[in-house]
Amino acid sequence: MRRPHAVASCALALGKPDKLRVEQAIRDGFLTVPLTISVQPGRDEEVEQALTKLGATVESRDPRIGYLRAEMPVDKVEDAFLITGVSKVDVDEPLSNKLPEP
Repeated sequence: MRRPHAVASCALALGKPDKLRVEQAIRDGFLTVPLTISVQPGRDEEVEQALTKLGATVESRDPRIGYLRAEMPVDKVEDAFLITGVSKVDVDEPLSNKLPEP
């Protein structure tokens, strides 16, 4: 069960630029968005497992600097902020595999 203040802080944690990126990804039909996640020292495996349970695919991690990169389902992005051991989450622009049109 989530505590009310945890949910409230989650809403505050998703800053306006990140919220706009998630909203744009949804409008553009993306099912996932890339996240860059800062992790507290020694908690990278724990955070990776929690992300995986939320449906994310961890693409890379570097425990030396406390960094993870993951593809997260758009409807679970805010949940990433609630994971114990996460210091910061940044939503990156979704990348399209479409070729540019002339």
